[in-house]
Amino acid sequence: WSKITLRTLHIIAVAGVGGGILFGLDQGQWLHYWWMSVVSGVLLVLIDALANPVWLIQVRGLSVYIKLVLLVCLWKFPAWDIALLLVIIALSAVISHAPSKLRYYSPYHRKVIRSNSDIKG
Repeated sequence: WSKITLRTLHIIAVAGVGGGILFGLDQGQWLHYWWMSVVSGVLLVLIDALANPVWLIQVRGLSVYIKLVLLVCLWKFPAWDIALLLVIIALSAVISHAPSKLRYYSPYHRKVIRSNSDIKG
């Protein structure tokens, strides 16, 4: 339930950031959602990585690294904020709904790696 709760908070936070960016609100009006998305995202990464360290080199983990780079770009290049936000959301949707053969693929091992220690939710 903790992972489901964190994921729910994360989606709410991303919606808050997205609304702020898409509707051109002052950053101060949605910054707390940004922090909530960062904290919930980090906690989700920690849960997954501690339960299953191979997660860090599977496509599902690697996509998080890409999203983190894009989040940094969001701050560095505010003129690109809408495009970056949409790419982050699209990447999240594609990876979370992709077949397990893609999500559990490890480019390092060049094959699908599964573990019984994965925490579902």
